[in-house]
Amino acid sequence: MSFDALIVFVYLGFVVLLGLRFSRANTFRDFFLGNRRIPWFLATLSIVATETSALTVISLPGIGYTSGMGFLQIAFGYFVGRIIVSIVFLPSYLEGDYFTVYQFLEKSFGSLTKKIVSLIFHITRVLADGVRLFATSIPLTFIMGWDFRFSIALIMFATLIYTMYGGIGSVVVTDSLQLVVYLAGGLLAMGYLLFAPEVVHLRACVPHDFFTVITLDGIDRNIFFSINIISGIVGGAFVSLASHGTDHLIVQRALAVSDLKSARKAMIASGVIVIFQFALFLALGILIRAHLCEKAFARSDEVMPYFMVHNLPTGIRGIFLAGIFASAMSTISSSINSLSSSTCIDLFELDRKQSMSQRRMVMLSRAFSLLWGLILCGAAVIFKYSSKALVEIALSIASIAYGGILGVFVMERWWKGISKRAVVVGMCCGILSSAYVALSTSLHWLFYIAIGSIVSVAVAAFFMCGMYFFTQLRLR
Repeated sequence: MSFDALIVFVYLGFVVLLGLRFSRANTFRDFFLGNRRIPWFLATLSIVATETSALTVISLPGIGYTSGMGFLQIAFGYFVGRIIVSIVFLPSYLEGDYFTVYQFLEKSFGSLTKKIVSLIFHITRVLADGVRLFATSIPLTFIMGWDFRFSIALIMFATLIYTMYGGIGSVVVTDSLQLVVYLAGGLLAMGYLLFAPEVVHLRACVPHDFFTVITLDGIDRNIFFSINIISGIVGGAFVSLASHGTDHLIVQRALAVSDLKSARKAMIASGVIVIFQFALFLALGILIRAHLCEKAFARSDEVMPYFMVHNLPTGIRGIFLAGIFASAMSTISSSINSLSSSTCIDLFELDRKQSMSQRRMVMLSRAFSLLWGLILCGAAVIFKYSSKALVEIALSIASIAYGGILGVFVMERWWKGISKRAVVVGMCCGILSSAYVALSTSLHWLFYIAIGSIVSVAVAAFFMCGMYFFTQLRLR
């Protein structure tokens, strides 16, 4: 066990040093955009590492353990959504000189709308990434035997060092390394299981339908309440449209490359890698099921930590644990930097303060990075007692807000002349409708975004019609 811990701490030290080595954040633009010099292939790896987080490494094997490969259908929808984002949204984003994606809304809907959307981003990002940070603390707590809060603090401390100092440049470089590390950990664990004697239990302990990727069950009567090929592609596409088209956490990477062609390559290539890694970790869960011969767990998120502690050999366990740290640090560092940039640009509009020096703006950016790191630690503690799969909690939280926000971007793109008030009312109703569906129905979370975006546009249209008829009545 001590050798595994040594691997983890050596890795943490190496990541911090690497992040500091590639730090060139001397100006505001460097800190948040890397001066638009990020190569597209590094942006690709950073996109995948940012969206993956520890939830993929921990929760996906648990989902594979309990239900098989069907979850992979969502990744197909993610890929479709990225193609649409590349065609519809990225050209407009790259035309302007934006620090954040929410600045794009200001030209049509004003500063107030920009700030409201940014505030919603802040709230959902803290909650969703609080889940991810807590998920990372689970295996470390299992292995080291200390309090989970100490695990959270250790992860955040290591991440903050290079994130505060180097900004997006350090984040992207370390993300690229961390993607390689956690995929290597997954491949090593799978290789170990494939050559383990227990692999002969694969057919006996794993139901035949666990190997089915494309499922049609429930399409005739249950399409909106389960994962199948239709809900996976349609729902997954909406999730990707919102997360990769309107969430500054991801769009920031597209804004940091040099041109539209590079941004499109980064976005679409990331979808290919996501399909591969979903398949890898779901298949790993199936192999673990064969290895443990259907051992029962209280929650699916316990599968991977248990397997690491009791079954993986020393060395491989350390590398896999380092991979979990890698996936967590990539998401958390990206979240801190994107939250800081949105706070500085969208809420306080520091880029417009001509009297403020670059040095002072960078110092304030680092101060906000520290603040958001501490807030994320607090949010992570909230989710300790949840019994639901953490990956679904995180995606559900984001999906509730994403629908209304996606509706705003759709209206900006295709509805010229709509009033600012109608946009805000529509967005709020879209978010409330998603929250109602999430809390009051058994509809699958994949459809929260679709409902929220449709409601936001419909309410905005109804509001505009009401304003028109009211104006006509007054003129009479």
